[in-house]
Amino acid sequence: MSKKRIKEELQKLAGDNVREEWYKLDNAAKIYPSTENGRWNAVYRVCTVMKEKVDVYALQKALDIVIERYPALNVMLKKGAFWYYFQGADLKPVVSKEQNYPCQKFDIKSRNPLFRVLYSENRIIVEFSHCLTDGFGSINFLNTLVLKYLNILGHDVGIENVLHYNDTPIEEELEDSYMRYYEPGGKKQVKVEAKAYHLPGTTELNGVLNIVHGEVPSNELKQLAKDQGVTINQYVIGLIAYICYLEKQKDQHKNRKRPIKVQFTINLRSMLPSQTLRNFSAPTNVELKEKAEKMTFEEVLAIVKVESEKGLTLDNMRQFINSNCSIENNILMKIVPLCVKNLAMKAAYYTVGESLFTFAISNIGNVKAPSSFVDYVDRYEFILGSQKYNRNAVTVGSYNGRTTFTFSRRGKGASIERSFFKFLTSKGLNVTISSNKGGQNGKTL
Repeated sequence: MSKKRIKEELQKLAGDNVREEWYKLDNAAKIYPSTENGRWNAVYRVCTVMKEKVDVYALQKALDIVIERYPALNVMLKKGAFWYYFQGADLKPVVSKEQNYPCQKFDIKSRNPLFRVLYSENRIIVEFSHCLTDGFGSINFLNTLVLKYLNILGHDVGIENVLHYNDTPIEEELEDSYMRYYEPGGKKQVKVEAKAYHLPGTTELNGVLNIVHGEVPSNELKQLAKDQGVTINQYVIGLIAYICYLEKQKDQHKNRKRPIKVQFTINLRSMLPSQTLRNFSAPTNVELKEKAEKMTFEEVLAIVKVESEKGLTLDNMRQFINSNCSIENNILMKIVPLCVKNLAMKAAYYTVGESLFTFAISNIGNVKAPSSFVDYVDRYEFILGSQKYNRNAVTVGSYNGRTTFTFSRRGKGASIERSFFKFLTSKGLNVTISSNKGGQNGKTL
């Protein structure tokens, strides 16, 4: 696809009578700028831990080339009369040294793009506003950046499982796939969920995000899940639910009466074919239905297996898309001024957003990258930034035979992650732990 065709596609996304570098936010992205506040606007991180110290000059050269391959990322957020929209960023992205806690809030009123590239010793870091893309799009960008970086350094690496920096973007990479699969008049989700139990604790100062990484051998983790007759994802969800259950038994607050719900994210591309590099995922909650007597981990895991499989159906995902897109396409919603939409979305997010889950999990799965990356990349790390209301989250990602769990926490006290890794150790797994204790990544606990 030519550059002229790319601009035409961006213009089509934006609608009529707008400048060609303007285009709409996808359906999932619209909630984030409307619900942001002084400490939160949905930022997350993807990172490669290299085997050698990062050459910042080579990284900047790589970024200058790679950003042309991803036109939908090099944008800033603008405020319209009825919706927020994207416009090409006025300032080019510049590589910076990491000097703060991960996932710092973006200034959405600035002229900079809504992502940043950082480096720290041997880490190549990219942080994104969730307005731009999801895990699939961000990993693709990171891998393209690392590919070009290694090429600049003179390394001849493979190009399988990566979008090459010299390729021309295809139209589908730029589409809003939610709208592609939206069925006007189709079946919608109608269930009303109760608010979830929230873990107690003391919140850190704004901007502080405590990180704990734990690495385990992937084959041992897979065997552990297989022995219980579940997937790795179900095993992790079950363990988090069980730990939250144990924490809840010690809690005397009235909040204790609410159910435990663990939210995990589905990459919709696994069910509905799409090559979009924008958001195309869906959250699903697993509710732990507690028994009167004390529950074992095995009992919790059995409940999680049944509940998770109920949610993982194509019909449920289509209903999710229809529900969200029908709101956006409602004629009244289209003509309501943005200031009113913002108030409505803030209220909706509080009512049906984080209040409906106890803990968030994002499983990236096994990272696809050129096989020759293993000579230069030690591992990948993924960090969910501070949430608006909940204090805890965890990501899961595997690469080259190792699975990394990364807990992010804006609360004091590490009881959840301590219990999580202690449990895995008790099952015979060899766990290597590091953290950003003191503000520096990679410091062993």
